[in-house]
Amino acid sequence: MDNTATKHKFSLRLLIDEEKNRVVLAEAGKDFVDVLCSLLTLPMGTIVRLLEKHQNPQSSIVGCFHNLYKSVSEMDVENFETQACKNVLMFPRSLKESHCRKLKMNVDDTEATMFFVCPSFRSNVSCCKVYSNISTLRCTCGSSMTRAFQIEGKEDDGSVGNKVDGVFLSCRTSFIITDDLKVALNSMGLVLNVLNGLGYSGFDKLQEMVIDVGFDEVMSLLGCLFTSEAPLTDTFLRKHCMTRKRKMLTPLVQDNIVAGEANEFLTLKVYVRKTDSVILYAECREDFVDFLFTFLAIPPEFAWELSVDNKNMGCVGNLCRSVKDLSFEKRKEAIVSKCMLPYYYDISPQLLDIFLEERVEYECLVIQNGFPGSCRFARKINKYELSNREKIVKLSPMDPKSVLCSSDHGGVGFLKGETNFIVSDDLFITPMNSSSTISLLSKLQMNISDIDEQVINISKSEAVSLLRASLITSNALTNGLSNFLSKMKPNDSTAPSSSKVSKSEETL
Repeated sequence: MDNTATKHKFSLRLLIDEEKNRVVLAEAGKDFVDVLCSLLTLPMGTIVRLLEKHQNPQSSIVGCFHNLYKSVSEMDVENFETQACKNVLMFPRSLKESHCRKLKMNVDDTEATMFFVCPSFRSNVSCCKVYSNISTLRCTCGSSMTRAFQIEGKEDDGSVGNKVDGVFLSCRTSFIITDDLKVALNSMGLVLNVLNGLGYSGFDKLQEMVIDVGFDEVMSLLGCLFTSEAPLTDTFLRKHCMTRKRKMLTPLVQDNIVAGEANEFLTLKVYVRKTDSVILYAECREDFVDFLFTFLAIPPEFAWELSVDNKNMGCVGNLCRSVKDLSFEKRKEAIVSKCMLPYYYDISPQLLDIFLEERVEYECLVIQNGFPGSCRFARKINKYELSNREKIVKLSPMDPKSVLCSSDHGGVGFLKGETNFIVSDDLFITPMNSSSTISLLSKLQMNISDIDEQVINISKSEAVSLLRASLITSNALTNGLSNFLSKMKPNDSTAPSSSKVSKSEETL
C-alpha cells in the first residue's frame, strides 16, 4: 500500500440532525466517491485482512468471513497442494488493481501483481517455459521462480478513467450520499427529495459540518458497510460501528430460486439440532472447503450480483446499485455484470456463476549467447524485426496449484485430495486429522438424541444462499442451508462425508 494512502485527506460536508445525533446526508467530491466505489472491488479476504490490521480484531468480524480467513491462516500448509495455494487465498488479487492504483487513496495493501520466471530458463533446456505471479513456485529444474521481470506497456492502461472523469465514475460533479450509502449526482431537487422523505420541512433542526476524511475513517466506513444500517452516522458521529452489533438479516431462501443449475453438485453430512433446526457442524471432503475458500476472492460487488435476492443486502446493496448507475461500465454496451476472478480459481465443480480471466501468454525476446538479463517481455513481439541472434520464447502462466510446473491445472482445488474436514456453523474449518470429534461433541453439552444426521446436496441454489448468508449472518450453515433440510431424509450412517456427484449418474 502506498504511504500516501494514509496521508491523503478528503473534504466531506455533512448535514447533521444534532438532536437525533445522525447524519442526514453528505456532500462529497468525485475523488472520495471513487474510493467508496473501490471498496466494492476488494476481495473479501482483503477486506477481512485490512479490518483486522487497522481495527479492533474482535470487532472487525464481517459475517463469517473472519472465521473463513482465520481457517486458511491457521491451517497447516501440508494440507494445501502448494505453499502458493495458501498465499493466493490469504492475499487474493483484485482484477481492478490497476484502477485502484490511480485513486487518490488506495487502501489495498496487497502487493502489485509481479511476474517471475526461472533464473535458468534461457540456458537450461529442462526448464519449463512458463511464468508465475508467485516466486515460491518451482521450475522442473528444481529452482524457485525468482527472476522478476516487467511486461512492456502493461502499466499504461489508458482505459482506466481519464483526466476529466474519475476512475470508476463517469462524471466529475459532486455527489450526495445518504446515511445508508445511496449515492447520486448532486442536485437541489435530490436534496429536497431526501429531506422531504425523511420528514424535514426545513433546515432549522439541521447543522452543517465540514470534516476531513482520512485513511482511518475510510477503514471504519469499510467495516460499517457490513455491520451498520447507518454507516455515515456510525463512522463520523458515534465512532463505534465496529463494536455495535446490529440485528442480522435472515437470508430469504426459496425453492428453485436459481435457474439453470449445473449438472454437478457436492454432497456433505450435516449434524442438526432437532429442537431448533440449527446446523451444528458439517463433515465434508476437500472439494466443499475449496468452494468455501473461493468466497475469499469474491468482491462485494460480485457477491451482490450473484445473490438472486440482492435487495436484502443492506448498505452493500445500496452502494452497489448506485455504483452500477454511475460507473463507466454503464456506457459500454458490451459489458455484462458477471463475477470475474483470476484463472486459478477454476475449481470443480464451479457452483457459482463465476467467470475466469483469460490465461495470458507473454513472449520473451531472447538474445542467444547474450547476457543473462538481456531479455524483453511483452504481450506480442514483432517477429519480423528479429536478428539472427534473437528468438522468441512463449511463456504460459503457471497455475499456483501446480506442483509439476504446469500451465493447465484446471479443476484441481487448493487442498490436497482425500482429506476430511469439519465445518462449524460460523464457517471455521478444521482438518479432521488435526481435530477431535470427541472434544467437539463434548463441548456441545447437549443430549445426543437431539442431534440428527442428514445428507444435503449443495448445488447452485444452495451455493448462492450460502455465499449470501456468510456475508450477512454469523450462522452461515443454518441460515444458508436450513431451508433445504426439509427436503432431506435422515442419513444412512454409511453415506460418504462429501463427494462430487453428477445428476445424470444419480438416476442410474
